Amino acid sequence: RYKEKPSSMGNSSELCTDQLQHFATFGYIILRQLLTPEDLKILAVELDQGLDAQFPHNPFDGSQRHWSRMTDETTPFFASLMEDVRFLTPAQQICGEDVLGIGIDANRYIGDTGWHPDTGNAQQIAVKYIFYLDPVTAKTGALRVIPGSHLLQETERQIFSKGIQNTSLQEVPCQAINTAPGDVIAFDIRTWHASYGGGRNRRACNLDYFQNPKASDEIELLLQLGRSHASSVNHFDTKRKFNYSKNWLENPHQSQIRQCWIDRFNEIGYFDQLGVAEL
Repeated sequence: RYKEKPSSMGNSSELCTDQLQHFATFGYIILRQLLTPEDLKILAVELDQGLDAQFPHNPFDGSQRHWSRMTDETTPFFASLMEDVRFLTPAQQICGEDVLGIGIDANRYIGDTGWHPDTGNAQQIAVKYIFYLDPVTAKTGALRVIPGSHLLQETERQIFSKGIQNTSLQEVPCQAINTAPGDVIAFDIRTWHASYGGGRNRRACNLDYFQNPKASDEIELLLQLGRSHASSVNHFDTKRKFNYSKNWLENPHQSQIRQCWIDRFNEIGYFDQLGVAEL
Protein backbone atom coordinates (compact mmCIF):
# COMPACT_ATOMS: atom_id res chain seq x y z
CA ARG A 1 0.00 0.00 0.00
CA TYR A 2 1.37 3.40 -0.94
CA LYS A 3 2.48 5.66 1.88
CA GLU A 4 3.44 9.24 1.18
CA LYS A 5 7.19 9.77 1.12
CA PRO A 6 9.13 13.03 1.23
CA SER A 7 9.43 14.37 -2.31
CA SER A 8 13.13 15.07 -2.19
CA MET A 9 15.91 13.67 -4.32
CA GLY A 10 18.38 16.52 -4.07
CA ASN A 11 19.92 17.71 -7.32
CA SER A 12 19.61 14.27 -8.96
CA SER A 13 16.26 15.32 -10.42
CA GLU A 14 17.73 18.28 -12.31
CA LEU A 15 18.34 18.14 -16.04
CA CYS A 16 21.89 18.77 -17.18
CA THR A 17 22.81 21.40 -19.77
CA ASP A 18 22.93 18.85 -22.59
CA GLN A 19 19.45 17.57 -21.75
CA LEU A 20 18.03 21.07 -21.67
CA GLN A 21 19.70 21.86 -24.98
CA HIS A 22 18.29 18.69 -26.54
CA PHE A 23 14.80 19.57 -25.32
CA ALA A 24 15.06 23.16 -26.58
CA THR A 25 16.31 21.98 -29.99
CA PHE A 26 14.23 18.89 -30.67
CA GLY A 27 11.21 19.34 -28.39
CA TYR A 28 11.64 16.20 -26.30
CA ILE A 29 14.00 14.22 -24.08
CA ILE A 30 14.07 10.68 -22.70
CA LEU A 31 14.66 10.19 -18.97
CA ARG A 32 15.84 6.62 -18.66
CA GLN A 33 14.71 4.66 -15.59
CA LEU A 34 13.29 7.67 -13.81
CA LEU A 35 10.75 5.38 -12.15
CA THR A 36 11.84 2.51 -9.90
CA PRO A 37 10.58 -1.09 -10.01
CA GLU A 38 8.67 -0.37 -6.79
CA ASP A 39 7.05 2.68 -8.43
CA LEU A 40 6.00 0.57 -11.40
CA LYS A 41 4.38 -2.09 -9.23
CA ILE A 42 2.29 0.51 -7.42
CA LEU A 43 1.38 2.28 -10.66
CA ALA A 44 0.26 -0.99 -12.28
CA VAL A 45 -2.06 -1.76 -9.37
CA GLU A 46 -3.48 1.75 -9.21
CA LEU A 47 -3.94 1.92 -12.98
CA ASP A 48 -5.94 -1.30 -13.02
CA GLN A 49 -8.02 -0.39 -9.98
CA GLY A 50 -8.47 3.24 -11.00
CA LEU A 51 -9.62 2.54 -14.55
CA ASP A 52 -11.78 -0.43 -13.60
CA ALA A 53 -13.56 1.75 -11.02
CA GLN A 54 -14.34 4.36 -13.70
CA PHE A 55 -15.80 1.90 -16.22
CA PRO A 56 -17.97 -0.54 -14.23
CA HIS A 57 -20.55 -0.31 -17.01
CA ASN A 58 -18.02 -0.96 -19.76
CA PRO A 59 -15.23 -3.40 -18.77
CA PHE A 60 -12.12 -3.15 -20.92
CA ASP A 61 -12.10 -5.61 -23.83
CA GLY A 62 -9.68 -3.90 -26.22
CA SER A 63 -12.35 -2.34 -28.40
CA GLN A 64 -12.39 1.13 -26.79
CA ARG A 65 -9.72 3.25 -25.17
CA HIS A 66 -10.08 3.73 -21.42
CA TRP A 67 -8.91 6.99 -19.87
CA SER A 68 -9.31 8.72 -16.54
CA ARG A 69 -7.72 11.37 -14.37
CA MET A 70 -5.93 9.80 -11.41
CA THR A 71 -6.24 12.51 -8.76
CA ASP A 72 -8.43 10.63 -6.29
CA GLU A 73 -7.77 9.21 -2.83
CA THR A 74 -8.10 5.76 -4.45
CA THR A 75 -4.96 6.42 -6.53
CA PRO A 76 -2.69 8.23 -4.05
CA PHE A 77 0.64 7.39 -5.69
CA PHE A 78 -0.53 8.61 -9.09
CA ALA A 79 -1.79 11.85 -7.51
CA SER A 80 1.49 12.38 -5.64
CA LEU A 81 3.59 12.34 -8.82
CA MET A 82 2.53 15.87 -9.74
CA GLU A 83 4.41 17.08 -6.67
CA ASP A 84 7.34 14.65 -7.05
CA VAL A 85 10.60 16.50 -7.76
CA ARG A 86 11.56 13.93 -10.38
CA PHE A 87 8.87 15.51 -12.56
CA LEU A 88 8.41 18.94 -11.03
CA THR A 89 12.05 20.06 -11.08
CA PRO A 90 12.65 19.39 -14.81
CA ALA A 91 9.31 21.05 -15.57
CA GLN A 92 10.47 24.15 -13.71
CA GLN A 93 13.75 24.13 -15.61
CA ILE A 94 11.90 23.92 -18.91
CA CYS A 95 8.91 26.19 -18.26
CA GLY A 96 10.21 28.50 -15.54
CA GLU A 97 10.06 28.24 -11.77
CA ASP A 98 6.38 29.19 -11.59
CA VAL A 99 4.53 26.21 -13.05
CA LEU A 100 1.12 24.70 -12.44
CA GLY A 101 0.59 20.96 -12.12
CA ILE A 102 -2.45 20.42 -14.33
CA GLY A 103 -3.13 16.74 -13.87
CA ILE A 104 -2.14 13.12 -14.30
CA ASP A 105 -4.09 10.46 -16.14
CA ALA A 106 -3.98 6.77 -16.99
CA ASN A 107 -4.82 5.14 -20.30
CA ARG A 108 -5.37 1.83 -21.96
CA TYR A 109 -4.58 2.89 -25.52
CA ILE A 110 -5.85 0.97 -28.53
CA GLY A 111 -5.00 1.38 -32.20
CA ASP A 112 -3.39 4.42 -33.76
CA THR A 113 -3.25 8.06 -32.70
CA GLY A 114 -2.95 10.60 -35.50
CA TRP A 115 -0.43 13.43 -35.72
CA HIS A 116 -1.15 16.41 -33.48
CA PRO A 117 0.38 18.88 -31.02
CA ASP A 118 -1.29 19.35 -27.63
CA THR A 119 -1.91 23.07 -28.15
CA GLY A 120 -2.98 25.21 -31.06
CA ASN A 121 -1.05 28.21 -29.73
CA ALA A 122 2.61 28.61 -30.64
CA GLN A 123 3.29 30.70 -27.53
CA GLN A 124 1.85 28.36 -24.88
CA ILE A 125 4.63 26.96 -22.69
CA ALA A 126 4.10 23.55 -21.12
CA VAL A 127 5.71 20.14 -20.80
CA LYS A 128 4.00 16.77 -20.92
CA TYR A 129 5.46 13.56 -19.55
CA ILE A 130 4.38 10.17 -20.85
CA PHE A 131 5.50 6.79 -19.56
CA TYR A 132 4.39 3.30 -20.46
CA LEU A 133 4.06 0.37 -18.08
CA ASP A 134 5.06 -2.05 -20.84
CA PRO A 135 7.96 -2.05 -23.33
CA VAL A 136 7.11 -0.19 -26.53
CA THR A 137 9.01 -0.03 -29.81
CA ALA A 138 8.37 1.37 -33.28
CA LYS A 139 6.56 -1.89 -34.08
CA THR A 140 4.43 -1.93 -30.93
CA GLY A 141 3.03 1.58 -30.64
CA ALA A 142 5.90 3.69 -29.33
CA LEU A 143 5.40 7.43 -29.17
CA ARG A 144 6.63 9.12 -32.35
CA VAL A 145 7.66 12.76 -32.53
CA ILE A 146 8.67 15.19 -35.25
CA PRO A 147 11.86 16.71 -33.81
CA GLY A 148 11.94 20.50 -33.90
CA SER A 149 8.25 20.89 -34.76
CA HIS A 150 7.68 22.82 -31.51
CA LEU A 151 9.65 25.72 -32.99
CA LEU A 152 7.18 26.38 -35.79
CA GLN A 153 5.47 29.77 -35.58
CA GLU A 154 1.96 30.70 -36.65
CA THR A 155 2.22 30.74 -40.47
CA GLU A 156 4.66 27.84 -40.49
CA ARG A 157 2.38 25.84 -38.18
CA GLN A 158 -0.57 26.38 -40.50
CA ILE A 159 1.41 25.22 -43.54
CA PHE A 160 2.81 22.28 -41.59
CA SER A 161 -0.61 21.27 -40.27
CA LYS A 162 -2.11 21.26 -43.76
CA GLY A 163 0.78 19.17 -45.05
CA ILE A 164 0.35 16.64 -42.24
CA GLN A 165 -3.36 16.34 -42.97
CA ASN A 166 -2.59 15.56 -46.60
CA THR A 167 -0.02 12.88 -45.73
CA SER A 168 -0.83 9.37 -44.57
CA LEU A 169 -0.03 8.64 -40.94
CA GLN A 170 2.91 6.34 -41.59
CA GLU A 171 4.54 8.45 -44.30
CA VAL A 172 5.34 11.42 -42.07
CA PRO A 173 9.11 11.54 -41.29
CA CYS A 174 9.54 11.11 -37.55
CA GLN A 175 11.45 9.65 -34.61
CA ALA A 176 10.02 6.62 -32.79
CA ILE A 177 11.01 6.57 -29.11
CA ASN A 178 11.55 3.05 -27.81
CA THR A 179 11.10 2.82 -24.04
CA ALA A 180 11.22 0.21 -21.30
CA PRO A 181 9.11 0.33 -18.13
CA GLY A 182 10.65 3.01 -15.91
CA ASP A 183 11.62 5.29 -18.80
CA VAL A 184 9.84 8.64 -19.07
CA ILE A 185 9.51 10.88 -22.13
CA ALA A 186 9.16 14.63 -21.64
CA PHE A 187 8.03 16.71 -24.60
CA ASP A 188 6.99 20.24 -25.42
CA ILE A 189 3.21 20.32 -25.93
CA ARG A 190 3.80 22.12 -29.24
CA THR A 191 5.74 19.11 -30.56
CA TRP A 192 3.82 17.09 -33.12
CA HIS A 193 3.44 13.48 -32.02
CA ALA A 194 1.57 10.29 -32.91
CA SER A 195 1.53 6.53 -32.45
CA TYR A 196 0.80 3.61 -34.73
CA GLY A 197 1.33 -0.12 -34.92
CA GLY A 198 0.51 -0.79 -31.28
CA GLY A 199 -1.65 -3.40 -29.61
CA ARG A 200 -4.99 -3.03 -27.87
CA ASN A 201 -3.89 -2.47 -24.30
CA ARG A 202 -0.98 -0.04 -24.13
CA ARG A 203 -0.89 1.07 -20.50
CA ALA A 204 0.33 4.64 -20.44
CA CYS A 205 0.31 7.62 -18.09
CA ASN A 206 0.44 11.35 -18.87
CA LEU A 207 1.45 14.18 -16.56
CA ASP A 208 1.24 17.89 -17.47
CA TYR A 209 2.78 21.14 -16.22
CA PHE A 210 1.95 24.56 -17.65
CA GLN A 211 3.69 27.86 -17.16
CA ASN A 212 1.58 29.92 -14.76
CA PRO A 213 -0.24 32.38 -17.06
CA LYS A 214 -0.16 36.08 -16.25
CA ALA A 215 -1.72 37.94 -19.20
CA SER A 216 -5.49 37.72 -19.72
CA ASP A 217 -5.18 35.89 -23.03
CA GLU A 218 -2.83 33.35 -21.46
CA ILE A 219 -5.26 32.80 -18.60
CA GLU A 220 -8.09 32.26 -21.07
CA LEU A 221 -6.02 29.58 -22.84
CA LEU A 222 -5.64 27.75 -19.54
CA LEU A 223 -9.35 28.07 -18.81
CA GLN A 224 -10.05 26.59 -22.23
CA LEU A 225 -7.78 23.69 -21.32
CA GLY A 226 -9.82 23.05 -18.18
CA ARG A 227 -13.02 22.97 -20.22
CA SER A 228 -11.40 20.64 -22.73
CA HIS A 229 -10.32 18.22 -20.01
CA ALA A 230 -13.80 18.34 -18.50
CA SER A 231 -15.30 17.42 -21.87
CA SER A 232 -12.99 14.40 -21.99
CA VAL A 233 -14.76 13.05 -18.91
CA ASN A 234 -18.04 13.00 -20.84
CA HIS A 235 -16.39 11.71 -24.00
CA PHE A 236 -14.98 8.66 -22.24
CA ASP A 237 -18.14 8.19 -20.16
CA THR A 238 -16.30 7.64 -16.90
CA LYS A 239 -18.10 7.13 -13.60
CA ARG A 240 -16.60 10.32 -12.23
CA LYS A 241 -17.85 13.54 -13.82
CA PHE A 242 -15.01 15.85 -12.82
CA ASN A 243 -11.24 16.19 -13.13
CA TYR A 244 -10.31 17.11 -9.55
CA SER A 245 -11.83 15.25 -6.61
CA LYS A 246 -12.81 16.82 -3.29
CA ASN A 247 -10.00 14.83 -1.71
CA TRP A 248 -7.39 16.39 -4.00
CA LEU A 249 -8.82 19.85 -3.41
CA GLU A 250 -8.81 19.35 0.37
CA ASN A 251 -5.06 18.66 0.15
CA PRO A 252 -5.06 16.17 3.06
CA HIS A 253 -1.25 15.94 3.25
CA GLN A 254 -0.98 19.75 3.42
CA SER A 255 1.36 19.95 0.45
CA GLN A 256 2.51 23.54 0.02
CA ILE A 257 3.10 22.91 -3.67
CA ARG A 258 -0.42 21.64 -4.26
CA GLN A 259 -1.93 24.42 -2.18
CA CYS A 260 -0.19 27.06 -4.30
CA TRP A 261 -1.71 25.49 -7.38
CA ILE A 262 -5.17 25.27 -5.80
CA ASP A 263 -4.99 28.92 -4.73
CA ARG A 264 -4.00 30.03 -8.22
CA PHE A 265 -6.72 27.92 -9.87
CA ASN A 266 -9.28 29.47 -7.54
CA GLU A 267 -7.96 32.95 -8.27
CA ILE A 268 -8.47 32.65 -12.03
CA GLY A 269 -11.80 30.79 -11.77
CA TYR A 270 -10.43 27.52 -13.13
CA PHE A 271 -12.47 25.38 -10.72
CA ASP A 272 -15.67 27.36 -11.36
CA GLN A 273 -16.02 25.77 -14.79
CA LEU A 274 -18.51 22.94 -15.16
CA GLY A 275 -16.93 19.50 -14.85
CA VAL A 276 -13.51 20.68 -13.69
CA ALA A 277 -13.89 20.13 -9.93
CA GLU A 278 -16.06 17.85 -7.81
CA LEU A 279 -18.85 19.92 -6.26
